Amino acid sequence: MSRLLAVSVVLLVLAAAGCGGGGDSGNSVDSSSGSSGTATLKPGEAITMKSLQFHPDDVQVKVGEQVTWRNDESIPHNVIAQSGADFKSETFGKDQTFTWTPDTAGTVKYECTLHPGMTGTIDVVQ
Repeated sequence: MSRLLAVSVVLLVLAAAGCGGGGDSGNSVDSSSGSSGTATLKPGEAITMKSLQFHPDDVQVKVGEQVTWRNDESIPHNVIAQSGADFKSETFGKDQTFTWTPDTAGTVKYECTLHPGMTGTIDVVQ
């Protein structure tokens, strides 16, 4: 019984580690601009969803510039504002996108509600 419990705990820890947001490896967004750890999302670039993370997970855009999320993996995702804005996508699959355009400056926190811990932040500037 204790062996089964140990295996269950290890699987739970591995699953939780895979669902965390973070990092911006493997993206084409310019991370040389913006505040510390914040990548500047250029027009036409997308925040990608892969490895159960947003890439990058912390971006900066200007008011009026579209923000697009693209699902790059075979599992479904969604994008829902937690604070600072009011948007909610439907669940979407591989190679599908969701777009939102901010109309005011501020900090927007968002998540994929299908994968706890998959979160991101958008710093909207004038």
